[in-house]
Amino acid sequence: MKTIGRYEVVGRLGRGGMSTVYKARAPVTGRLVALKLLQPRNPLFAELVGEERLKELFVAEAKTMGALSHDHVAKVLDCDEHEGQPFIVLEYFAHSLGTFIGESYRVEAPSRIISVAKTRTYLIQALKGLERLHFAGIIHRDIKPYNLMLTSDDRVKIIDFGLSRVRGEEKTAVPGMQVGSPFYAAPEQERDPQGADGRADLFSLGVMGLRMLTGRLFDARQGEALASAVNPEVGPLWDGWLRRSIARRPEDRFQTAQEMRLALQALPLGEQRVAGIREKKPERNRPVLRSQAEWVLFKDIRATLGLDELFRPLVYASQDFAVAGPLVAFERNSRLSWQRYGSGFTLDWQQAGEYVAHLNTTCWQGRDNWRLPTVDEACSVLKPPLHGVACSAWPLFDSTVHWLWTCDTCTKKQAWTVDVVESFFERLDKDGLASVCAVSSAAR
Repeated sequence: MKTIGRYEVVGRLGRGGMSTVYKARAPVTGRLVALKLLQPRNPLFAELVGEERLKELFVAEAKTMGALSHDHVAKVLDCDEHEGQPFIVLEYFAHSLGTFIGESYRVEAPSRIISVAKTRTYLIQALKGLERLHFAGIIHRDIKPYNLMLTSDDRVKIIDFGLSRVRGEEKTAVPGMQVGSPFYAAPEQERDPQGADGRADLFSLGVMGLRMLTGRLFDARQGEALASAVNPEVGPLWDGWLRRSIARRPEDRFQTAQEMRLALQALPLGEQRVAGIREKKPERNRPVLRSQAEWVLFKDIRATLGLDELFRPLVYASQDFAVAGPLVAFERNSRLSWQRYGSGFTLDWQQAGEYVAHLNTTCWQGRDNWRLPTVDEACSVLKPPLHGVACSAWPLFDSTVHWLWTCDTCTKKQAWTVDVVESFFERLDKDGLASVCAVSSAAR
């Protein structure tokens, strides 16, 4: 499929039981969008429910989202039909909370433990989005990591309202339709999906918070969940907040998203590091890091860089940084100079190359050999994820920097990025957005 309506299809982002989501390019502007086309996976299900009923449900989702305007709720840009099937056009985001924590198709497999500071930031933003939804009488009923997208400037956006219920109207009460993910859905959604209220969304977000802080899914059969037993950064106040968030009975939870958010904002930030992190001792004859761009295949990068199953360094390199100026930091071991503040805005991979070319054309900071770092060079300057407050003695990276481009590609359409907040490597489509932090091999 090359086009859907007026939109050029660039690739497929995913498929669910009711629809397929494509990455597409808008006419004239060329803007990347997410295009959701009604395409029931099971023809028998479509026959059972009826095509007109499915279309009605699908368009209802567009109307639900289109009526909202909020910083933490994705926007509907367009709604139309293609060959008799409706489609919704949404904002496109290259990152999601699911990819951020490393949740795989085996949802129950361990994920990354995320710092308390970052976990709290994302949960607060999601709760603000839920406050707006619940005020409008909308119960989402499918809050999970892959339904929370992350913008290039690090804001949470709630997506996918296909299972939502609006002001008590059960538009999705059709035979055979499961409401919510079994890993994140509140107990009452299984017993009585039509009766579930906003507290079900709060339960889902609580399970997600517990997962971010422990790398594990909550299993009620294993008894009480204590994040402090897994993450030394988490204290008893956090345990209490999480325990209340995921209480099995709705009346034992926070009763509103605002109440849950205010309680979260009052919690302390941890200051400890996650136990078990090792750093390399300085080496007299440290090997020269690769500086030329290469293809680094997905199957090879863990062995190449010494990464764990979640693409974090098993051992962090020792650095010896000096601030060479307000805009440049110099690492003595590798003799590499780095931009301290980077581009200051996000770019796609091609634009990142153009940005570096601009630095060299203008002889930025007196040098004309700036370039994107290799994955080897990027790995050499990562620090164990910082918890609590940032380390003031650390000259990289500016607090606004999150994802950075490297010069190494994975496929024709993807290049490697590194998350400098939580210190892991991730593939990103070249038309996605990340920051640039250029490096120079020139001596100080």
